[in-house]
Amino acid sequence: MAQAQITNPAPYCDGSFDDAGGFNVDDAIKSVSLGTLTNNSGGQYGGAHYVFYNNLAAPVLTKGVATPLSITFEVHGGSGYGVWIDYNHNNAFEANEKVAGSTANGWLDLGNNVTVTASVTVPATALTGETRMRVRIVEDDEYTMTNGAAILPCNANTSATGIMDWGETEDYKVNITGGTTAKPQAAFTASATNGIMNNTIITFTDNSTNAPTGWNWTFIPNTIAYQGSSSGTTNNPSVQFTAVGTYTVKLKVSNAAGQDSITKTGYITIAGGGMSIGEMEAYHSFSFYPNPSNGLFNVGENCQGATLVVTDMQGKSLLTLHNFSGSKLDISEFKEGYYFIKVVNGDKLYQQKILIIK
Repeated sequence: MAQAQITNPAPYCDGSFDDAGGFNVDDAIKSVSLGTLTNNSGGQYGGAHYVFYNNLAAPVLTKGVATPLSITFEVHGGSGYGVWIDYNHNNAFEANEKVAGSTANGWLDLGNNVTVTASVTVPATALTGETRMRVRIVEDDEYTMTNGAAILPCNANTSATGIMDWGETEDYKVNITGGTTAKPQAAFTASATNGIMNNTIITFTDNSTNAPTGWNWTFIPNTIAYQGSSSGTTNNPSVQFTAVGTYTVKLKVSNAAGQDSITKTGYITIAGGGMSIGEMEAYHSFSFYPNPSNGLFNVGENCQGATLVVTDMQGKSLLTLHNFSGSKLDISEFKEGYYFIKVVNGDKLYQQKILIIK
């Protein structure tokens, strides 16, 4: 196994401190944990108070995926900390590569075991492969540093009046993998597209591609109740519909690369009690036929005496026929395209999607 380097950060910048030589510095890094990496160094640093632990396996960090970071310090003075990852592999730790650290007034508490936690999410722009991570605790012996966010990844100068006076620096290897580089393409299905009010529970399944990490479901109208642990932000929610009518369903998905959405207008039809689901499905299949047609549809006997409403895909009413009688519905004057025919009979509401082709 390779031995840990003690004082040589090359090709990266100097990680030692202004006044560190010869001092038994009390501000130290005791342990670092990032993903699969755990190093309980116990503050065992060399004379320059710098170690590159190149003998430890590099944890895998996947783009767009949050990885937990935990660091324990020994703190005996006004100290802050910082963590950097060289995302662009240019052998430098740049300001926009700082992944955790003290804020302007966020100094570390005093104590022998002071633990901080953070979450590291590698941006989509990062280069893949092995690179360097730096962890630092810094104390200013003259206590002139008023901004904890001013802690730098490198020793700024060797002056005793500088602010990077005491502390410890540890470097580690990390391995960045590609993860998701494309935004998701939204898609979903439902376990059923019709049901009975306050009875049927419909499960929606996310079929989106490119590994979405976020979901947002919208139902119009919003007369629904999520079941069990489901919510509007779970990937496969179970939903009960609490009012008669037709429902439009929208799903928006996202990941680190972007977002996408899909809307299915009039996708779900909910009726009041009175028909079994099997009877209702038969009704949907045979009431208006042939489908598609040129606009002249045969009408089943279930529609006799009911109100028929023809709407466009956005739900706008185009034709209403009360107390319908007859065996045919002629809407051949309508343009080609998809429409809905709603059948209203008392407290019962049924709907069928039709297609006119000329």
